[in-house]
Amino acid sequence: MEARPLAAEAKRKAPGDDGTDEFLKPVKCQKASSQKFMVRIEISSPDSFSVKPFPVDGCTFPGEAACFEKLSECLPNVVPSHYTQTNVGGEACVFNLKDYDAVVKALKTEHINYEDIPYVTRRAVSVLSRSYVEGRWEPCRPEHLSDERVDELMGELPKSLLEVLLPFQIEGVKFGLRRGGRCLIADEMGLGKTLQALAIASCFMNEGPILVVCPAILRYTWAEELEHWLPSCLPSDIHLVFGHVNNPENLARSPKVVVISYTMMHILKKSILKQKWAVLIVDESHHVRCTRRKLSEAGETQAVLDVASKINRVILLSGTPSLSRLPYDIFHQINILWPGLLGKDKLAFAKTYCSLSTVQTYQGNIYQDYSKGIRLEELNVLLKQTVMIRRLKDHVLMQLPPIRRQIINLVLKKSDIDFATEVCNIAKDDASTENEAEDGPSDGLDKPDGKNDDACCNSSRPSNQVISIAKLAGFKEWLLMHPIIAESEDEKFDMSQSSHKMIIFVHYHKVTDRLQEFLCEKGIKFVRIDGRDASARDRQQAISSFQHSKEACKVKIALVGILAGSSGLDLSAAQNVVFLELPEKISDFQQAESRAHRRGQTNAVNVYIFCAKDTSDEFHWKRLNRSLHRTSSTVDGKYDSMKEIMIEDVSLLKTVEEKDKGEDLNFEEENDGESSAIEPVICSQYEPGEEMQSDKVYEEATTSKSEDIAFGPFLKYCYKKTVKIVPAVNNEENMASNGTTVVYTHKTNRDDIVISHNLLAPDKLNVIEIPSDEEPIDQVDAEPDFVPANSLRFEVSKYTGRIHLYSCIHGVEARPTPLFKNFRPEELETKNPSVDDKRFNPKCIKDDSIYRPALVSFLKQWNCLRPIEQSKLYNKPLQLPLAIELCLMNESQNHDKDGLLKGGSKKRGTSLDDISHPLPSNAAWKNISIFHGKKERKYLQGWTLTGPLCKLCQKSCKKKSAMEPEFFEDLFCDLECYEEYRLRTSNRYLRQGLAQIEHGICTNCHLDCRKLVKNIKPLSLEKRREFVVKRVPKLAARKNLLEKLINDPTEGNAWHADHIVPVYRGGGECRLENMRTLCIACHAEVTAAQCSERRSERAKAKKQLNRLLANLKTIPDKQKVNEMKPTSNFS
Repeated sequence: MEARPLAAEAKRKAPGDDGTDEFLKPVKCQKASSQKFMVRIEISSPDSFSVKPFPVDGCTFPGEAACFEKLSECLPNVVPSHYTQTNVGGEACVFNLKDYDAVVKALKTEHINYEDIPYVTRRAVSVLSRSYVEGRWEPCRPEHLSDERVDELMGELPKSLLEVLLPFQIEGVKFGLRRGGRCLIADEMGLGKTLQALAIASCFMNEGPILVVCPAILRYTWAEELEHWLPSCLPSDIHLVFGHVNNPENLARSPKVVVISYTMMHILKKSILKQKWAVLIVDESHHVRCTRRKLSEAGETQAVLDVASKINRVILLSGTPSLSRLPYDIFHQINILWPGLLGKDKLAFAKTYCSLSTVQTYQGNIYQDYSKGIRLEELNVLLKQTVMIRRLKDHVLMQLPPIRRQIINLVLKKSDIDFATEVCNIAKDDASTENEAEDGPSDGLDKPDGKNDDACCNSSRPSNQVISIAKLAGFKEWLLMHPIIAESEDEKFDMSQSSHKMIIFVHYHKVTDRLQEFLCEKGIKFVRIDGRDASARDRQQAISSFQHSKEACKVKIALVGILAGSSGLDLSAAQNVVFLELPEKISDFQQAESRAHRRGQTNAVNVYIFCAKDTSDEFHWKRLNRSLHRTSSTVDGKYDSMKEIMIEDVSLLKTVEEKDKGEDLNFEEENDGESSAIEPVICSQYEPGEEMQSDKVYEEATTSKSEDIAFGPFLKYCYKKTVKIVPAVNNEENMASNGTTVVYTHKTNRDDIVISHNLLAPDKLNVIEIPSDEEPIDQVDAEPDFVPANSLRFEVSKYTGRIHLYSCIHGVEARPTPLFKNFRPEELETKNPSVDDKRFNPKCIKDDSIYRPALVSFLKQWNCLRPIEQSKLYNKPLQLPLAIELCLMNESQNHDKDGLLKGGSKKRGTSLDDISHPLPSNAAWKNISIFHGKKERKYLQGWTLTGPLCKLCQKSCKKKSAMEPEFFEDLFCDLECYEEYRLRTSNRYLRQGLAQIEHGICTNCHLDCRKLVKNIKPLSLEKRREFVVKRVPKLAARKNLLEKLINDPTEGNAWHADHIVPVYRGGGECRLENMRTLCIACHAEVTAAQCSERRSERAKAKKQLNRLLANLKTIPDKQKVNEMKPTSNFS
């Protein structure tokens, strides 16, 4: 009897049971819910639309089958063409676009609620669908051009440019021309968007100048591309803006092309708007993104919008048009090209194509989330029909080597996490992002999906930076087993035979610093490309050294900041890409891996993604995949969209304990429920210098050596899925069945793309293949004649170093005539350049071999000049010998050709009171206010009744900006006066000018002081000392200077700006011609020698003075003697 009460009590206390009997509970009246549904009408293709049912809030959804049955009853006279699967799941019935009115009328008759297609969208697609159906382009807007006009413009393209365009690129150029130069070229990264943009812009170059807006790191890249592909653009026709001193408004001659960064566009927006531009090219246009603010945008974004509204031709370039919040981020880009196409403003667009939701962060902030989209299939059709063209590598470069991604999960040790936490706590000045101001605009957006870095974990878990530093221990062990390190440590290994290069993408400075320290210890040559670069030229030199170094001690690793260097760069020399830290946005991930996997790549690219197990990395990876599906659905369409990042292998790396450091690393398979589809393959251990052979053959295709050792050398187990491995791409020829091969080539100097047409395979005529190792050599009957150097002129570009040729025949041509041919110095320095070296264009050198002797002679003399002398001769047609050109250079008003002040000066600088010329009698001083941000600074400037006077020479300022100066240089009549004023009054400006010319390289011992500082800065004090003692023993001998450099590794403690003619000899108040760079050791020697010389001179002067004084003392004695002589004679 006791069990029954206990059971009843247990039942009463059961979860969800309040102990009240069922019949005693109050019964709530429920209304019978009716079955109801709505339909969404959405464009699904250029000539069709879909109807999809979906539930109504508060009503029971009858199911898709019942909905379609109801619709068929409503539409007896309209038959759907087919049923399709939507990109978000579920089915939809598809109708022809011409039946739209009938479908809408029937829905209204049956009182079925529906979401209609936006009117502008339906109108645009309906008009453009005629071209799609008829297969013939029909202009429908005022700026659109007919096919006849497009063909005319294509015929005007330079032959050198037209020959290198691939078929899909020609189609992209025609797409842009048909739309009047207003288009978004959204081809996948590495397919040559820049080349297509240049081809489109060159067609409208006669209408006015071109403005190129790009990230700061790409300015030199654009200059190189312009000079390479548009030979008609001479060096003087291209102007790069690095600061407000380079304002194109101040130029005496308007250039054809101006290249400016997003930040400088924002700073110089007023002057840019005053000028007229024919074409605007916006590179990496995904930076022009929307904020959540209703009425304002980021400064850089607003500057682009304002300038674009004044220009007729606008070309946008981006391989990832949206960063992560697609479709919201894409609004401004499309609105620039076709105003009002997506709605009157971004909020109206968001209501139509974004799934709005309210999100509350862990900090309690509430905002609208636009990260998810709806009607993405319709948006994709709309964009592709109107302004956007996008092609994928898999569709147009089918023979591009494969990209293989592998996730390596790291199990972090508590000691590593504790160490990382301590490191982050010590340095409170957290440089959490390496992206400097000009790397790209920043609008302070929150993280995608409305979550911050630690949204997946609570505050007690380690931050992203701590996790990144903690991963270094396991990554270093992994890297030690990689062939890059193994080859370097093996003394018997022939480094010249190695082709391994690696890009390591990182985000935090502290992580990069520790990686740099590790590489220095191992003696691995590397370059670092991030926001800490001293200048844009330093970045460009780092990129060039990584891409083109072929010597035995070549640069093997590039440490690249995810934000600073993930877009726009060509780093295809690398075959390995490592993500030590996960990018914040999926677009950064796609852009980063495409630095290596792009046109010109001849090897398979291996991508290694390091994730810390049981940390926020796992959530971060899932978030990137969700974001990829959203962005891909819009830009790629339903059939080409990617649901997740394709991964071939997942491995678990456990770090080796101290006692087991001699053993191999242990990799275990990550069990994700798909292990049955992955076959473990045991790989033999890799010995440096020893080839690894693969016994597995995939579809009669063999892999190259670099592919065979892709994962095996440093993985104990690797897991291969059944994938098609592309055959070796460096075959010399493609053989037909009968052994006959005919190859027609369209070759570019940079990308080496070859289009092969096999005569016996007509169905593969348009297959694009990677080039052969050898270029077809034309038959030459006789040795060509050489053009004498005295009939040529040479112009060196200050941005790219390319040598441009001019013809100047004495007595025939009064002025040099451009030949529209240019060469890189590297093409001339090597007698037999390697065909697979991307720096060289052997075919171009061979075709123009008649100029080679003259070019080699010029280059020899050019290399003998000082950097300051070269800077004076840039962008000028020069004749040989160059010594004559230097003699013909005009002297400045106050200085001679050697940079010395006329008459000499023994003062280091000029005071502000003495620098200006006397004020004219008809002028008066006036206070001028110039604002630096919110700070106001006042300067004195002479003014007359007609206007302002130059602050230096007191001549009239005739510049447009002189009446309302925005910057300090606006107070001068030209940049020459401004430069002289700054050089004579500011030692800091003098040093900065010298650094831009000589780049911190000592003129005596040729030590690269700037590079030395960058190498030792991340190291500890002890390791800094070891590094300097080993690499620069001359400097290590001077202990005081060494300690100063070690304790404070800055350029000021590594090199000095030294006067060639010392100040004590009249070399003061000089220009840069009298300055040179000396490392601290050489400067100490020169200073000691000068001190010794001055002591010697002072000693000589003292002796001479003593002799003079002694002589002066003897004069009175002689006079007394002479006076006494007559007296004695008289007596």
